[in-house]
Formats: sequence, structure tokens, C-alpha cells
Amino acid sequence: MTKPIRPTRGLPPLNPLRAFEAAARHRSFTHAADELCVTQGAISRSVRTLEDFFGVPLFERTGNGLALNDKSEKLAASLTEVFGMLNDATSEFLGNKSSPILTVWCYTSFAIGYLIPHLPEFKLHHPQIKVRLASGTDSMEFSEDQIDVRIRYGRGHWKGYESTLLFKEELRPVCSPKLLDPKKRPYNVDILRALTLLHQDLRRNDWPEWLELAGAVNLRPHDNLMFDELSVAYQGAIAGLGVVIAQRAYFRRELETGQLFEPFDHVLHRDLGYYVTIPSERRVNPQAIAFRDWLVNTLQESLSAA
Repeated sequence: MTKPIRPTRGLPPLNPLRAFEAAARHRSFTHAADELCVTQGAISRSVRTLEDFFGVPLFERTGNGLALNDKSEKLAASLTEVFGMLNDATSEFLGNKSSPILTVWCYTSFAIGYLIPHLPEFKLHHPQIKVRLASGTDSMEFSEDQIDVRIRYGRGHWKGYESTLLFKEELRPVCSPKLLDPKKRPYNVDILRALTLLHQDLRRNDWPEWLELAGAVNLRPHDNLMFDELSVAYQGAIAGLGVVIAQRAYFRRELETGQLFEPFDHVLHRDLGYYVTIPSERRVNPQAIAFRDWLVNTLQESLSAA
């Protein structure tokens, strides 16, 4: 059955809408002008045309740039979705009817500990997007132009990328109940003198910094085991090989089911974190935006429920 065509009377002009959406997304007339290949003055005039149409200001000029009120924020979000749909419709009309493929790169430990268990939820909400998952470490070679979304560890500043914080680093030791009795926690840190500490080659400061926090900087464990991959070290902890420093976000299921537990109360906080990043040239990719927003929301819900 053919859908009825809704009248377009009263709609604002398209070009000012595009200018406003870009300016709202960037919080900058200059960046919006760069994206749309026009002058900053053209963006400013387009936004003023839209403000005249609605009869209300769309931006507040602050010392830090542009700010939106709640109504403008909702309008901008709706326009981003609409322009994404227009792009999809155009691609379909031109013959590109296959489902878009979104390539996501992340650390193996993040993929195993969080992303893979939650991907079915993303597919449920976005069945039209096919996710191709790549994983590894920062030292691995890969083609940057093939990555749509990348999970990165650091302070959130990477040239050529837009980044959104997923969670700040909170490190704590975890181990299997095969190793220690969970009913006796919290343990004194001296118990580590009789145990094996599990390490990952690229994160050699985790244990020394946590031990310093716990007041045991000179503690010597029974043994140390080194692993190339953090995910393998985590599996070693689950198997009972020793104690590993972990991100709680990765192990919520294992902690809930009792496969792992936290034998100590000390938590190491760092001004570092995990971010979902999108290359600047893909910042308007609707599939990348959908994945980023889903990941941020599900992680926030997961951590708040922990």
C-alpha cells in the first residue's frame, strides 16, 4: 500500500537546515563551513534565516563557543537522523542495496570482555548494519582507512579523530575462588607473597602502581607470569593460575557468577580511559554514529548497575 504523501507546507528551507545541523554537531560555524565547503559567513546567514523562520534563537554564544538549548538540541539530533536516512535512501536508489558494513577495531580484551557479549543487542536494534570486528593491540599493523570506529586507550586526544569517553580506568586485582576463599575477603595485601601475579607485557606498571597504592611497594610475590595478550592473562586468572589486575567493566558477568572475585578493597584510579573514536572524515557516517551512541549508552547502563 502506497504511503500518503504529507504536505510540505510550512517546512523551513533545506540548506539552512543543513547548515544548522552541521553547526550544532560541531558546536562551531567554522567547522560546519569546512564540512559543507562554504564560508563561515554563509553558515551564519543560514542559521539566521532559520532563526527568523522559527522566531527564536537556536544558539547561545558563550565564551566557550556555541551552546544549544533543549529544543535546539532535539531538533539537531532529529536532523542528523533525517540526513542519514536521506543518504541511505540515495544509496539504495543508486543501486547500493546491500547492508552497510561497519568496521570496528578494538583491543582483544575489550572484544572478549564486553563487546562480543553485547553485540546481539546492537544487531537487535540495528539489523540493517553489519559489524565487522577487528581486534588486536596498538602495535599491530592495520589500514587506518578501513576502520570506521576504533576503541582507544588514552586521554581522549588523537589528531584526526572525534572521541567519546566510555569509562575511566579503575584497576583492581581479581582472582578465582579456586585460589582464595571469597568469604574471607578483604584479604591483607601480604597474601600476595604466596601467590603468582599475572602481567601483560604492555601494562607493566599496573601491579607496581597498585602495590604502591596498597602500601606494599616492596612486596615480592611467589612468582610472576607474563602474557603477550591481556585477554590471555584474564583467562589465566579464571583458571586459577594467579591474580591479575583488571578493569571491572570487562568482568561484570564473571564477578556476578562467582568465576572471579575482588580479594582486596584498593582501587587504582588513573586519568586515562577507554574512548570510542571516529575518524574526522567519517564523523557524519550514520552507522558509526549509531554504533557509538549505542556503545556509550549500554556501557553507562552496565556500569551504573554494577
